[in-house]
Amino acid sequence: MKTLELDEGNLRKGWGGVGEYWFSLRSFSVKSDAELSSLDCPENMSHSEYFVSLGYIPYFTVNSEEVIRAFAPTIEREKLRKKISDYSGGDYVENFWKYFHIYPEISDPYIKFEAAYAKKKAAEWCEENNINYEFKV
Repeated sequence: MKTLELDEGNLRKGWGGVGEYWFSLRSFSVKSDAELSSLDCPENMSHSEYFVSLGYIPYFTVNSEEVIRAFAPTIEREKLRKKISDYSGGDYVENFWKYFHIYPEISDPYIKFEAAYAKKKAAEWCEENNINYEFKV
C-alpha cells in the first residue's frame, strides 16, 4: 500500500498558493504547477482539468492569515488578543507580525502552533482524499 510521507518538504509545499502544488494519486508524489505545466494540455481543457484527468488532485493549502486567525484565540493576555483581532484583511496579518516580533509570549507559542496546524491540515486533507500518510517530522 502506498503511503505519502509528510516530511518537512511536503508540509512546506502546503504553504503554497491554491493550485500551486498537485498530488499524484499514481506515484504518491507532490508536483509543482510549474513542473506539470510543461505537459501538453489539450486545447479544449484547462490545465486543472487536464491535471485531474492525469490522476492529480490539488494539494492541501495553508496560508498565514488562516493560521493566525486560528492562533489568535489562544493568546492568553486578553488585551493583546483583542489588539490583534481588531484588524481585518491584509492589515490583520501585518499587525500580527508586528506583535509577533515584540512579544515572546506570542512568538514562541505561535511557532509550535503553526507547525501543528500544518500537520493537522495535511492529515485532514489525506483523510478526506483516502490517502495513507505518515509523518516523518
